[in-house]
Amino acid sequence: MPSYRQLFRAAQEKVPTVSAALEVLRKPIQERGELVILYFNFDRYAKIEEIYGWERLDEILETTTEAMRDFFREGPFASSQVMVSFVNDDDFILFHIPEPDKPVPTDEEITDLTIRLHQFISTRVEEQYGESIAALFDTYVGRAHIHYDPKIRLERQIYRGIREAATSSNSVEQRELARKSADLRETLRTGALYIDYHPIVVTDTQEIFGYEALARGTMRSMRRPEVMFEVAAQSDMIWELSRLCRNTAILGMKDRLKKGELLFINVDPHDFTDPAFTEMDLDVPDPSRVVLEITERTAIKDYPKFRGRLKDFRDRGYRFAVDDAGSGYAGLGSIANLEPDFIKLDISLINCIDENFIKQNLVETMVRFANDQGAKVIAEGVERAEEYESVKQLGVHLVQGFFLHPPAPGPVSPPVETLIVS
Repeated sequence: MPSYRQLFRAAQEKVPTVSAALEVLRKPIQERGELVILYFNFDRYAKIEEIYGWERLDEILETTTEAMRDFFREGPFASSQVMVSFVNDDDFILFHIPEPDKPVPTDEEITDLTIRLHQFISTRVEEQYGESIAALFDTYVGRAHIHYDPKIRLERQIYRGIREAATSSNSVEQRELARKSADLRETLRTGALYIDYHPIVVTDTQEIFGYEALARGTMRSMRRPEVMFEVAAQSDMIWELSRLCRNTAILGMKDRLKKGELLFINVDPHDFTDPAFTEMDLDVPDPSRVVLEITERTAIKDYPKFRGRLKDFRDRGYRFAVDDAGSGYAGLGSIANLEPDFIKLDISLINCIDENFIKQNLVETMVRFANDQGAKVIAEGVERAEEYESVKQLGVHLVQGFFLHPPAPGPVSPPVETLIVS
């Protein structure tokens, strides 16, 4: 008769769904009489999809799956089964049936396991996709301990346990949000962020056209702007964070920008409802050198009123860009309504554009439209020579990405462990 370990090894060749794994697990669960369920919630994988596209997220999910299999291959959890609720799901479930004469893992052992697993996956993701993506996610783990009851259908017991573990992971996430909100308040109080001025270059000549101001928190938990703004939105501190980012970016203009170069600053539609954000209050010596990038984290609900606010800024000399065109709210409607000076193509359109004729046709159409309107197209996220050559041949005016300018390390505080386990 195969051992538990052999049964699990056969099932672990691929990561199955829960329903597909139940039959393999049924007998071992009944024989042991108990089951430990761990629910791994890798926070912000959805944000990775939003920023980089579903193809990149699928690649990262595959890397995560392989890393989890490698991690659990040895040690006390070797006789465990990793699975997902649905195909291509980004939350993972671990069923652990202790082998005969082995005790159920303690909370301390599971906490240690989760910390090591997070570091293992983070290192693997960083090696393949870079620190910026690896820094995006945290790991939240919920636990449920099931004692098998033969009078109740096993499937029902398992799905109840999964819900219990998922609820537990969510409560842990809420506690972590409270901690990060405190970190954000400290960031706002002390001004603990810096600006990474990311170059935007002329496609044909590669000369510097301008810089996008990307805010980075000096605290490890606030390093990624996506994390900072997500926490700010959930904690009602979005105006305060936006003000700090804008003021810090503008303060560095005179030391960073050379004659004729422009500064691109990210602005959300919600910022225009902030009484402190007006065309007169921005302390900019030359508004014509500042481009306000409309980053639509929130939808624009009243276009006539919003265009009126834009006109006030435009009359002062500010220029505008629609950010992430082709993603989320930033579609053709935004371009038509905002009449931008620059159209920044979302990274999901640029990623592997050299291999995708549909993306090439879309970008070529956008370039023709921009030329007719007197606007310029910026390709974001150019990371490979083939992508650069493709957008160059398609007539894209400006390029931004790590292919031409790799990210420079910025100042960070000593590492703070962000893993929370229930």
